[in-house]
Amino acid sequence: MTASTSTATLSRWRALFWEPVAGTGERLAVGVVYEFGGKWAATRIIRDDVLDALYGKQSSAARSLIEHGLSIYQAAAAAGGIEHLSMPLGGLFPTELRQTEATSIPDVLRTAALLYSSLAQIESFELADDTAMPLPEEVNRRFSTDVKSLVIGRLPSLASCFGVGGKLTDGGQTVRFGFLSPKAVLHFSVLHPNRQSASVRDGRARLWELHRAKAASGIPIAALIMSMPKHDDPTLGLKQRDQFLAHKIELQKEASGAQILLHAVTTASEAADRVIEVAA
Repeated sequence: MTASTSTATLSRWRALFWEPVAGTGERLAVGVVYEFGGKWAATRIIRDDVLDALYGKQSSAARSLIEHGLSIYQAAAAAGGIEHLSMPLGGLFPTELRQTEATSIPDVLRTAALLYSSLAQIESFELADDTAMPLPEEVNRRFSTDVKSLVIGRLPSLASCFGVGGKLTDGGQTVRFGFLSPKAVLHFSVLHPNRQSASVRDGRARLWELHRAKAASGIPIAALIMSMPKHDDPTLGLKQRDQFLAHKIELQKEASGAQILLHAVTTASEAADRVIEVAA
């Protein structure tokens, strides 16, 4: 996802495939040659751990071959554009020319990776440009809005329960909850794979607000409905997946210790189901 304040730019690009054994037709999507903001570049997207698993001690040689091919494509694109780069160069094979709206270079690479590769190092080029990612509050707001729309579409009577404010202490400031009814108080949050630390801090803050709200009001159900990627999501790198699982377990323990439900969901539709279950 990208911040709503970013300006989209039309980017031209080709994904690049490598054929480790010539003539076999067995190819791996390894990079992208692209134009963004009037500049040409070629970037490797295949993960290091994939090359290490495939080639062991020879993985550095494989990386060098791929990087060499990418440098040739970058030089050719800078010299004459990308339209005519339809033939193999430096051992790499280009896809058809594509054009997509993008707000950043990571956005271009992410689009190419999602279309052509399940072995891409998405987290690395997204983390390299942190400003291209929305802040947790922006992500949470979009998720909450999607959930609200889906719930109201099924149960219009619950519309007045979304975005309701309440006070956690006498004379304190009003805290706005994702959902508040006589039966349940809910918060919505997102554990973003590329902003995990910030997402976890936000989740902990919401757990504390739910704990205080439940204690002060006597509402029987308090729950944090948190959007998380699937454990086997192919766009997650090994390190990223390990961090994600550790954070998920930690948040579940903290929620359980405070008598708060933590519903891990992967889609807004699944989150809407959880809201209706606790509110019905």
